[in-house]
Amino acid sequence: MARRNTNRTAVDKMEPPENGVAIRMYRQGHGDCFLLAFPRNDGGDPVYVMIDCGYKPGSQITINGRKVTADDVVRDIKAVTKGKLDVLAVTHEHQDHVNALGKFEDFDISTAWFAWTENPKDKDANELRRRHNDQLLGLLGARNQLRGLAGNAAKGAVARLDELLMLELGGEEEMPKVPVQALSMGFGAGSTSDPAKSQNKQAMEKIKKAARRIEYILPHDRIMEVPGVKGVRVFALGPPKKETLLKDEDPQGDASFPGHEIAAGSSLSFFAAATQSTASRSGAPFAVEYGISKDEAFAADRPDIADSRENKAKAKALNEFFRNHYGDGPLVDEGDTVASNAEWRRIDEEWLFAAESFALKLNRGINNTSLVLAFELIDSGKVLLFAADAQNGNWNSWDDGYWIGDGKNATDDGAKITAKDLLGRTVLYKVGHHGSHNATLNGERSSKYPNLGWMGVGTYAREFTAMIPAHRDWALEKAKWNHPLPAIKRALEDKASGRVLQMDTGLPPQPKDVSDSEWRAFEDRTKVTDLYIEYHVSGTF
Repeated sequence: MARRNTNRTAVDKMEPPENGVAIRMYRQGHGDCFLLAFPRNDGGDPVYVMIDCGYKPGSQITINGRKVTADDVVRDIKAVTKGKLDVLAVTHEHQDHVNALGKFEDFDISTAWFAWTENPKDKDANELRRRHNDQLLGLLGARNQLRGLAGNAAKGAVARLDELLMLELGGEEEMPKVPVQALSMGFGAGSTSDPAKSQNKQAMEKIKKAARRIEYILPHDRIMEVPGVKGVRVFALGPPKKETLLKDEDPQGDASFPGHEIAAGSSLSFFAAATQSTASRSGAPFAVEYGISKDEAFAADRPDIADSRENKAKAKALNEFFRNHYGDGPLVDEGDTVASNAEWRRIDEEWLFAAESFALKLNRGINNTSLVLAFELIDSGKVLLFAADAQNGNWNSWDDGYWIGDGKNATDDGAKITAKDLLGRTVLYKVGHHGSHNATLNGERSSKYPNLGWMGVGTYAREFTAMIPAHRDWALEKAKWNHPLPAIKRALEDKASGRVLQMDTGLPPQPKDVSDSEWRAFEDRTKVTDLYIEYHVSGTF
């Protein structure tokens, strides 16, 4: 089945294998958009489950001289499903997962799944949103102050910060095309400075209005079903309820892969405190009554500051003090002693440059609210794991609870079903957060925490396959993101015997140590087109 169809006007139906599933990973750019097709109980058209649909603007992939667009993807999904989705799962509120969802508002959506973090009746969810909104407003304030500073460093910081902010705010415009006044207001063109009206939120609200039923999902709460499919069970592993786990972003020690990056330190903490304080609205990390402006500190003769003889004397004294102790004048040579007027003694606007690190932390916090779903094909026990952008704390929470078998699988009637069991039977892993350093944990089967080593063991190892929704060239060159992390990609290739399907590369080459018959079986389960990569998981071995 590993063939290429370059005609985007031709619609290929999805024909899932008996008791199995067909999975399409669309190639719209750096982001997630997956369509799953299961055989329907009473025959007829398959049952369709869509998981997210978004991309980073500017990351679209050009194949055979043509750029794949979100509109291409939506047209294909509409043609395949006849405009009907049985389930639409929205994993979390980030641009590269939701900014195309508004294009589905005219679809017939039976059920929409959201994580508990989106439940307006959940007090913990409401508190999370309140804090996130306050932090976002603080970041926008810092961004607008940075934009007012001179110099290439400030311009570069603003550009990087804008990229990160757009993950939170949404929209389909590439950053250079976003009106400056729109970002100054904070939430993209056509919206206001109310976080509830960000374009990400607007896209998600359109799905809530279009869906006939909305379910807010808690981890380890119940075994779910896909409506219209008798042979599939769904287990929600995340996001966790514990706030400490939601804040736990980066794997440490044995859980990290080589190339793991350390988060920012003290400057980030300083910025966090500044952006969350009431003083931050004035643009300073301290209340204004405890500060003095740089103009006042370094200018003794300005008439608007020193308007009388007495004030001139005070201004001169201040000027001498600050020049002698905080720089701005010629450095005093004190030999081996640090100059008493070294410029580094001033904070000036440097604290604002921590905004980029804080934006990264905010992004990762939202990633940890990802809805993580494991789809089990009951007859074979095979599992498909969709980890969204879950990071360290989310991963570590997967084994905090369990489910009691409902008897639909004869081997687990009344028995505990754990995350380790589900991961061990995983044959398809949708790689977390485009293969970033903190969204796939390293480890062994014997490790006490969920990790890649828990996945695809025993019989299930023969089919273990990974799908990475990443455009590496764009991520590395434009966004400066190491997606996928090479160490994680190598670990996946080793575990999957080369069966790693990456959005921008299509069908991988056959490894030398994999037999022709084994590789041919993989190719028979795979179809690569300009628009999507489709993979089939059968209901039997």
